[in-house]
Amino acid sequence: MSPLERAAHAFKWQVDHQRRVAVVCDAVTDYLANKTGGPDERDADICGGVVLFLAAYIRHGADVAAEDAAHADGTTLQRGGAA
Repeated sequence: MSPLERAAHAFKWQVDHQRRVAVVCDAVTDYLANKTGGPDERDADICGGVVLFLAAYIRHGADVAAEDAAHADGTTLQRGGAA
């Protein structure tokens, strides 16, 4: 695989990753907007769990993007963004 093909594959993965994040955010928004009587305490717990999941999922995407960028320019990068 050429460097250009590798970069295109990496960008496609990142786009798919961000679309999944947007779908989860849309689902939570729709859920809360369509609650009869408005959100309650349980909803806060559910949303808190979703936010924790999204934070980890977004962090993973950022780590993969950083690794792809480091690989593209020939440097090494450790998980978590430290060079």
